[in-house]
Amino acid sequence: MLHPDDQQRCLDLWYESVRTGEPFQIEYRFKFPHVDEYRWFLGRALAVRDESGRITRWYGTSTDIHDAKRTEAALRASEERHRALAEALREADRRKDEFLAVLSHELRNPLAPIKNSLYVLSRAAPGSERARRAERVIERQIEHMTRLIDDLLDVTRISRRKIQLRRTAVEMNELVRRTVEDHRSVFERSNVALELALADRPAWVDGDPTRLSQIVGNLLQNAAKFTGPGGWARASVSAAETEVLVHIRDSGMGIEPDMLPRLFNPFMQADTTLDRSRGGLGLGLALVKGLVELHGGDVHATSEGPNQGAEFVVRLPAIAAPAIEAPSSPAPGRASLGRILVIEDNLDAAETLKDALELGDHEVCLAHSGPEGLATARVFRPDVVLCDIGLPGMDGYEVARAIRADPSQRATKLVALTGYASPEDRQRARDAGFDRHLGKPPDLDALLQILDELVRARTSA
Repeated sequence: MLHPDDQQRCLDLWYESVRTGEPFQIEYRFKFPHVDEYRWFLGRALAVRDESGRITRWYGTSTDIHDAKRTEAALRASEERHRALAEALREADRRKDEFLAVLSHELRNPLAPIKNSLYVLSRAAPGSERARRAERVIERQIEHMTRLIDDLLDVTRISRRKIQLRRTAVEMNELVRRTVEDHRSVFERSNVALELALADRPAWVDGDPTRLSQIVGNLLQNAAKFTGPGGWARASVSAAETEVLVHIRDSGMGIEPDMLPRLFNPFMQADTTLDRSRGGLGLGLALVKGLVELHGGDVHATSEGPNQGAEFVVRLPAIAAPAIEAPSSPAPGRASLGRILVIEDNLDAAETLKDALELGDHEVCLAHSGPEGLATARVFRPDVVLCDIGLPGMDGYEVARAIRADPSQRATKLVALTGYASPEDRQRARDAGFDRHLGKPPDLDALLQILDELVRARTSA
């Protein structure tokens, strides 16, 4: 009847009570005939003695305490869960405070060189070396801030499973080679040697080439950031029947053992020094992990400790080589002059975009509100309207619907140019009648190419 785990404990205590006469008390489990489960009981016994003190018998009880034990266990488990949750909330709150401090630091840092460069540009001779140097500084710092904001948005989209991959067959040798070349200048500026070793066979995966390049690029940036002058980094690809591996190894500062399990957590900072000479928001590796897992793969890091370098290995499922497609016809030449209407309430953004588009041989007209944009469109008759979403008077969605409702403008191409860049925002733009959706700030070369395509489509319609 006794549970096997309780038998010896129960006998030992009983024999001790018999030997000493001390009261017997124990919690043990019984299972009676025709009952499927063991139940907890509290057993108690007291010695009954005669006038000389000799034990003549024992008197005891056995009380069913099973429901109380189960409630007690549930309460203990609940308390443990609440303690763990409270600790997790404290840790999350601490990391949030650290992240906000880091975010403030990282967003403020580019503002100083931008402000200084604007001061120089206002006083330097146009086209002088000093002016060109200031322009290059502004361009680099804006790219840096854009990358920080993109990383924040990407982490949020991944955590909410909002990222949609544009999958195609990707040959990883070629993708890694191109990405390494794109980042080689970063290593050269840091005086870090960068080596490349490709697989001896094609390495095909099913994935989004932009996101796969982002994975490799983030790991390369990480290697460049944490490897000092005179060090080296190595990117390599290996391929098997079922998997493709990408290795990024460096001779840099290495990783503390206690940091390895937490390395891919968002906002995890390996550089906690006050000057934060390594910079960053601690999002790069979290993005790598999220994007790799979206591709059905995994990523892990190894390091022998401080100053021993580190290695990151990305594992992706391999696919068979795709069938060779017939070569496509060459792209048509650049379109002739197009008429572009920019509807943007930020005057600086509107004027600088106008200047950039006019460099691309387009005729550009500006409007700074929704109603002004509609009135201008009726007179200017643009081929393409570049329209912000957050506009005074009426928002960009209303502008698009109004243009689409005008029979004389239904062939006009509409491009949403906005900071609202979630999948829901893109769908809402399509529903309103936009042909394209671009996030701010746009890549101007890519924007000019899109405008050329839309102008050709508009004029050939």
